[in-house]
Amino acid sequence: MILFNENIEAIIFDMDGVLLDSETISIESWRQAAAELGISKDDIDTAQMACMGTNINDTVNYLDNRYKGKIEGFDGDTFRKRKSVIFAEMVNGKPVPLMPYARECLEALSKQNVKIALASSTRESTVRRQLSEVDLLKYFESITTGDMVEHSKPEPDIYLKACESIGVEAKNCVAVEDSPNGARSAISAEMKTIVIPDKLQPPADVEAKAFKILTSLKDLF
Repeated sequence: MILFNENIEAIIFDMDGVLLDSETISIESWRQAAAELGISKDDIDTAQMACMGTNINDTVNYLDNRYKGKIEGFDGDTFRKRKSVIFAEMVNGKPVPLMPYARECLEALSKQNVKIALASSTRESTVRRQLSEVDLLKYFESITTGDMVEHSKPEPDIYLKACESIGVEAKNCVAVEDSPNGARSAISAEMKTIVIPDKLQPPADVEAKAFKILTSLKDLF
C-alpha cells in the first residue's frame, strides 16, 4: 500500500493503460491503418509510442510532420480517423477491458478522505462513454480531457486544469500514469507522480523524478 501523507488531498488518474486496457487494441489499430498506406510496422510503432498520451491536435501535428509529403496522399487527421474506425471494429461494441485491479482500487480509494479525478488525453465524449460502459464514471469528481486543452501531455496543462477543477493545488495531488508523456506532464505540473508502466518502461528522466514506480494498481490500496 502507498501511504499518502496529510498534505495529499486528491489522486488524479490517467485512463488508457492505467484504468482501461486499451493500448494493446490501439497499437494494432495504428498498425492496420498504417499497413493500408504501406507504412511498416516498426515505423508506425515508433510514431505511436511518440504520440502515446498526447491529444488529437498534437498527434495529428506529429503525424503530418513525420509522413506528409513522404507518404503519397498522407493526411494526419484522415489517418487518425481511420485508426479510430479500426479500433471500434476491433472492440466490436464491447467495453474496453479493465486493467488489473482498476475497479478494486477506485472502490478502496472512494472510501478514503481523498478526491478522485481523471486527466486523459482522449476526447471527453469517448472518455465518458468508455468509463460508463465499465461502470467507473461514478468514482470521479471531475473529468478533464484532451479536447479541453490546446496542448496535452507531456505539457502540464491538462493536469493543472484537472487540479483546478477539484480545487486542489497540484503539490497536494498525486497523479497515476503509465506513459512517459503522461508522467512528464504530471511531473511538470509539480505533482507527486506514480508510474505504473504498461507498454513503455519509464525512461531515465521520468524514473529520476517519479514519486514511485509500481507494478500494478494493487499497490495503491
